[in-house]
Amino acid sequence: MKSKPIIETKWKEIQLKEITILITKGTTPTTIGMNFSQEGINFIKSESVTKQGTINSKKFAFIDESTHKTLRRSHILENDLLMSIAGMFLGKVAVVPSTFIPANTNQALAIIRLNNEVADCHFIGYFLRNPSFNTYMNNLVAQSAQPNLNLTQIGELPIQIPPLEKQKQMGKILSDLDTKIQNIQNQNHTLEQMAQAIFK
Repeated sequence: MKSKPIIETKWKEIQLKEITILITKGTTPTTIGMNFSQEGINFIKSESVTKQGTINSKKFAFIDESTHKTLRRSHILENDLLMSIAGMFLGKVAVVPSTFIPANTNQALAIIRLNNEVADCHFIGYFLRNPSFNTYMNNLVAQSAQPNLNLTQIGELPIQIPPLEKQKQMGKILSDLDTKIQNIQNQNHTLEQMAQAIFK
């Protein structure tokens, strides 16, 4: 009789850099003699990332193809994590959907590209958005002479993760709940608009 394979279930604490293949940030085009465009490649700024973990495309800027190629270090890929690392709203995190690609960003957002063989982007995104973890990150900045997180600090962030399959299960459950909440909010907004129209 064959013995059943042992399934790893324990959580472990690691540094974020142990499960990433890239941690970088971008550049503002005007600092290297280039300009923004009226349309073209999406340029995602910190204000585009919401506290709820979504990305608001209405707040995108744009760059042309030539500028995008010049800023190749900060090309954004699907399922990258974007983290705000400067300014008042430090620690906002969102997963990049395929619909916003191709895209680029500046130095106010870190691009965190996970090793998908060991980490699930949605689970890690939820972990990094946890209010207590956000407080921890802001305390790091408070103790620093610079009002931002640098790439080394991001890589050294301590996180707790379960095995990959558990990450995927938890990430999907939380994503599904967020989708349901968003759908309800959209429905409420539509009903409110209908009620106002009827009243008028």
